Amino acid sequence: MKRLVLISMLMAFAVTVFSQEIKNDTVVIAGGDKVEVLINNNKVKIVDTFNGLKINVYSVNENGEFEKNPYYESRYENNVASKTETRNVTINIPINPTFIKDDRSPRLNFRSFEPIYPTIYYAYSTLVGTNHLTLVRQKPSSFEWGSYFSQIKLCKNKKNTFGLTAAFGISNTYNHLDCFLGTYSHPGSNSPNSTYFYYGNDGEVVPDGFENIIDKGDIKKSYLRYWSLRLPVNAQLQWRIGGNKMAFSFGPEFEWRFEMKSKVKLEKGGKYTVSDNLAYNPFGVNALAVLSFKDFVIFGRAGLTQFFNQKYSTESLVPVNLGIGFSF
Repeated sequence: MKRLVLISMLMAFAVTVFSQEIKNDTVVIAGGDKVEVLINNNKVKIVDTFNGLKINVYSVNENGEFEKNPYYESRYENNVASKTETRNVTINIPINPTFIKDDRSPRLNFRSFEPIYPTIYYAYSTLVGTNHLTLVRQKPSSFEWGSYFSQIKLCKNKKNTFGLTAAFGISNTYNHLDCFLGTYSHPGSNSPNSTYFYYGNDGEVVPDGFENIIDKGDIKKSYLRYWSLRLPVNAQLQWRIGGNKMAFSFGPEFEWRFEMKSKVKLEKGGKYTVSDNLAYNPFGVNALAVLSFKDFVIFGRAGLTQFFNQKYSTESLVPVNLGIGFSF
């Protein structure tokens, strides 16, 4: 009886020691085209597939359970190698894994955050009707030139990828017309002056002062000219394509128009002002979108408020621009 008890105690001690060895040392489990290696609290799984090798490394928790997703994955399939990892693993012979913390993660980060409005630009300019009744005949030579000479960043995130920007700019716009823009004063009436486009058709009211132009020769062209001060406040997003920075911004732009005049140029030379008392809205709000690649800028602008004062004009129009420029 004493001998049986002693043998049982020795067997229990051997099992305990063997279990401890299994926990701390490397255990290799091979079967078919799959090999699993248990190293301390890590499991390395190597699978030989038809397309190539797959190597995954899983963490083992205190309960002996494997994590669902591997923290290291290496693939070599169809002659293409790929690797995904959250920690670097160095494997020596004999197997002695050393885990190295990797703080480098794939994230987008820039050293600086700068506004992207064009320092100087040239744009196509037109007036677009807001209803089917308003259609102005314009020439494709209409244009606008300008500059956002002062640009500031209002706020940004830590990675310098998103922020709020503003700028201050000035522009000069020329809308070349196939008609004439003028005003009519309604003689003998208390009604205010009307601003409208005159096409020279029978039955149309001739704008004030327009009849004086005929005596000065044939008309070569007609155009609307004005200046604007601009204040955009836009949200801006930055990213990279290759090693090149790109940025996109969008938001409202506040505009103050002044010195608006309707003019004609004569065949015999000289210019004549048809009207400098047009019923336009000096203040306007636009939607502005700017896309930049390095220093090259493409932008679009569309008016959100009426161009003419609707109390004194039946012309329902908004300004639209599409242009290119450079940001220095």
